[in-house]
Amino acid sequence: MNPNKRQSAAIGIFLIGLGLMTWFHLWSLLWPGALAAAGVLAYRERRRIGRPIEAVQAALWCIGLSALLLLHLVWPGVLFLAGASLLIRGRETEVDAAIQRTVAQTRSRRAAQRPIAAQQVPISTQQPQAAPSSAEYEGPSTGQTAHLHE
Repeated sequence: MNPNKRQSAAIGIFLIGLGLMTWFHLWSLLWPGALAAAGVLAYRERRRIGRPIEAVQAALWCIGLSALLLLHLVWPGVLFLAGASLLIRGRETEVDAAIQRTVAQTRSRRAAQRPIAAQQVPISTQQPQAAPSSAEYEGPSTGQTAHLHE
């Protein structure tokens, strides 16, 4: 996709989301949504520049904090996140590979579920037959016809 179109699409989605938040009074979703988006963007950017260890840690912390804000478990949740961060330290490349496999499987399933639009056109391989001659023609019988002359 063209970078200008991608940027326009991102801005459009953001504005629609902001409109929905205003309409339904969902302001409590602003920070969790922003943190989750930041986590996804940080993961993709760090991975793009070849730093999968930083990518996994950034995604863990941003998306984790987003979930904790939604569940209202910020203080005990930070302790859980710190513990999870320490547990995956040194295994980030394995976690990154698992994330990439999951994304690839999701994309392949989504592509397989899309119906391919095709128009069905009947194809005939037989040549049309010529109209039967008057001797062969057995049309409806109408009986005698009287001609009126002047």
